[in-house]
Amino acid sequence: MGRSKKITVGILGVSIVMISYSLYALSSEMPVSIKESEFLERSDKGSLYNMQLEFENPSLLVLAVGKTIFMITVDEENLGSGTLDPFVVPPLGKTTVEGTFLADNEVLDNYEKNGSPSVKLSGITKYDILFTSLDVPFTYQPTQEQAREFIQQQ
Repeated sequence: MGRSKKITVGILGVSIVMISYSLYALSSEMPVSIKESEFLERSDKGSLYNMQLEFENPSLLVLAVGKTIFMITVDEENLGSGTLDPFVVPPLGKTTVEGTFLADNEVLDNYEKNGSPSVKLSGITKYDILFTSLDVPFTYQPTQEQAREFIQQQ
């Protein structure tokens, strides 16, 4: 291989690494928020909610998001978890995704008794970028008012 081809391959390799790192950095800062939640039913297994989460893409690239697993905690205690099917977030855009969430009734009842504990939405999103896939964690802490609206719908 000639010297110019080696330089071209090297520049291409460095470019791919830089783009991949930039995508990782931007996607790890992707804002997530609870847009809406609807209480569906309460059973012995827990309280089922239909949720809409909004993901915002701060980058100039289309982000293909794979399966997303999320968890909501109340004062560091697991309230429950849910999953979202794969979706795409446009460049500098927002996408609202719907999924179900099963809350632990005991933790839910304790939340109502304790007044205003801290609530946190966290999860792991899988991004399919170029030739690789990245698992990127995210966290969202709603205000006390937003948390009450979400949780006290039953």
